Amino acid sequence: GLFRVQKFAPISVSPEQLAVLEQLAEEDMAPGELRIKNEPGALTPVNSLGEAGIEAGLDVRTIGALGEPDTINVIDGGDGSLRIDIAAARALMEAAGADPTLLPDSLDGAVVHVAVFPGVQQNWGEAYTLMQAPSPMVDYPEEIDAQALGEAALQVLGTEPQEARRIAQNIDWASTLLLPIPSEAVTFNEVLIDGVSGVALEPLDGNGGALMWQKDGVIYMLSTHNGTTAELLMLVDSIDN
Repeated sequence: GLFRVQKFAPISVSPEQLAVLEQLAEEDMAPGELRIKNEPGALTPVNSLGEAGIEAGLDVRTIGALGEPDTINVIDGGDGSLRIDIAAARALMEAAGADPTLLPDSLDGAVVHVAVFPGVQQNWGEAYTLMQAPSPMVDYPEEIDAQALGEAALQVLGTEPQEARRIAQNIDWASTLLLPIPSEAVTFNEVLIDGVSGVALEPLDGNGGALMWQKDGVIYMLSTHNGTTAELLMLVDSIDN
């Protein structure tokens, strides 16, 4: 099977469940053996959008209303794999309060490959940041039941079992990325962005916000530290095509 992000499914996560997941992370609980071949995320400054596009292999778009960005960085891509250990994966699910029987025995030893592609980050002072990168690619054995894994992931995030099943049955798991949102810190809404469906994220304290969307195989995130999502939506209208 092949997974590419085409849309997002925001899921609210309670503070209590976040605390559980943080504790599991501190205990280094994992669903198997994770191997990172190339670590993604490092930033390399470049002098122009043209140079950034060449380095990232990307048709870079920018926000005309803001003028030239103050800084431009190329974001390194990377890749790695996860070999699933069914006993470890079930132990993690049980510790998170989820139903470990959702994971079939056939998952044991299955290898999932993940590739993250280079992207571009533009900054206008400390006010606005636009990041863009091709959709990550996840390659997994075709016999894996993506819906069952999605249901398991929803339960790990604290969704009640019946609700997790209902949501999992209505999601296209070949194209939809779960987006966990801390319920005590951020609200979210589905909005029209750049002509497509996207997600608006607003901190409860009113400081800043972000927009996330996918268009033509590229994922975008536009964020602000001191503006609003309404202002961001206006800026999106000036993104070049």
